[in-house]
Amino acid sequence: MKKQRKMMWGCLLLAMSFSLLAACSNKEEAAKSNEPAKEIKIVNGKIEPAVSVTMVRSEDPTVKFKNGENYMDNVHTRWAKDTLGVEMKTLWTSSAVDYDTKLKLMLSSGDKIPDLFVANSSQSNTINTFIDSGKLLDVTEAFDKYASDTWKAALAEEPTAWYPFIKDGKKFAIPVVRPTAGTQSVLWIRQDWLDKLNLKAPTTLDELEKVMDAFVNQDPDGNGKKDTLALELAMKDQVVGSPMGDTSWFFGMFGAIPERWYPDTDGNLKYGSIQPEVKSGLSKLNEWMNKGYIASDIALHDFNKVAENVASGKVGMLGGENWMMVYPGSMLLASNPNAIYNPYPIPKGADGKNMRTIADPYTSAILINKDISEEALQAFFHYQNALYEAYNSDDPLLFKGFQDGYDYVIENGKAVMDESKITGGKVSTMKYTITGSDAVYPSKRLEANVKMAKNETLSNQELAALAPTGILGNDASNPLEAFSSKALLVAMDQSDTDVPEYFQGPSTKTMLSRQELLTKMQIDSYIEIIYGKKPVDEFDSFVAKWKSSGGDNIIKEVNEWYDTVKQQ
Repeated sequence: MKKQRKMMWGCLLLAMSFSLLAACSNKEEAAKSNEPAKEIKIVNGKIEPAVSVTMVRSEDPTVKFKNGENYMDNVHTRWAKDTLGVEMKTLWTSSAVDYDTKLKLMLSSGDKIPDLFVANSSQSNTINTFIDSGKLLDVTEAFDKYASDTWKAALAEEPTAWYPFIKDGKKFAIPVVRPTAGTQSVLWIRQDWLDKLNLKAPTTLDELEKVMDAFVNQDPDGNGKKDTLALELAMKDQVVGSPMGDTSWFFGMFGAIPERWYPDTDGNLKYGSIQPEVKSGLSKLNEWMNKGYIASDIALHDFNKVAENVASGKVGMLGGENWMMVYPGSMLLASNPNAIYNPYPIPKGADGKNMRTIADPYTSAILINKDISEEALQAFFHYQNALYEAYNSDDPLLFKGFQDGYDYVIENGKAVMDESKITGGKVSTMKYTITGSDAVYPSKRLEANVKMAKNETLSNQELAALAPTGILGNDASNPLEAFSSKALLVAMDQSDTDVPEYFQGPSTKTMLSRQELLTKMQIDSYIEIIYGKKPVDEFDSFVAKWKSSGGDNIIKEVNEWYDTVKQQ
């Protein structure tokens, strides 16, 4: 009996000791959870000691390096470490084609995810896969706590840029915003053709057709052949979306934009492709094809084909973004120095209607590992906040520490952007940043660009707002930029016609299973009507079939998503 009592007491003491250990452990864990976040030490704008931030990167085919530099080690990464105390560690890079696949493999294989990485807007499915994985940081609190007032104000101007990255009211990525002014179409017209035929730029649909007729039938290029196109459109595989040869402004003259979601009169999102106004636009395109105003193989024209035709000197007009004279206009000028496209407003359409698309307010997003260390998290925000300081500065050469000798050279205290004066050639160092782009504050950037376009004197603060681009004022070494500036002003005069894409969410359940079919159905129906293979009333049959084949469900799902984000 005594032996049994000793055993019982021993077990009891052992149990009590385990309980005490567990209690102590719980207290320690609780204490840890209540510990204040570690604060990095910043001296004169530099973190001491330096903190590393790991990432992976997609290789931008437009990026140039010199002096033996690369993504891992270049003038910008050295500046970030030496000036800010932020060591940018790129674990691997991949071609843009393979990057999406490597990101997915990184997740599916269980490989360690870097502190952060950037995914672009075309990788929405991959972004959503990462969001659903539970491995990303809800950035809501971190952005509120660590982002500078300037960065916050910049993103506050584009609240819809957050929409694609919101789930259950939480934000799982930080959008990289872009300037959208200038991404709308203006009507680019061959000025030498207008002058030769004594024509004025059209301001209405009727006037547009008269100019088109002259461009096709009055030999504007003077070669004695009927081989010119009045209007170029990009319609291969999609109706709307090409930044050159855009069709949105054309359909917008009739009051709808295909392949875009935007509000109806009740505030719900409607799909432009099935709106009755599109039928009138298709009928007009069929008429124009029969008259030879547009190409007989328009269904095969994409961005590259449009560029090729413009460079060949056979296109009279096209809708496009403000850089069109830089490319492919420069290719045309190389063979014909008198061939100038000038930007004009979009003509008024039926009943004075005008609509056109404008680019999404973001290009990509920064995704952050939920297991990122507190120090690395703060270091990233310190880095990004520093780039946004350009908008609080009156120093146009704020970033000369990594731009001088790359984006420009400094002569007599001013930036000279003439490539011939830059040893080793000109490169854009902002493409070396973590996001691969410059820090954009939309309204401040636009104000500076508009003043520059008007050839007005910019203040030092306005020049500083341009500092992230590495273009500080008009670049006299590239006269074609003047066309871009002029097009920006033309576009801004019609900014009330801009229609953004309102659906910025992940593919809905029905989209995943039916979108490919519905898109093909739409393209086939449109092309058959334009080519005259089917009567225009075929459009009504297409709409009915689209809705019954999953379209009605998609409309419902899109608006369910919209209800969740428009309340944010």
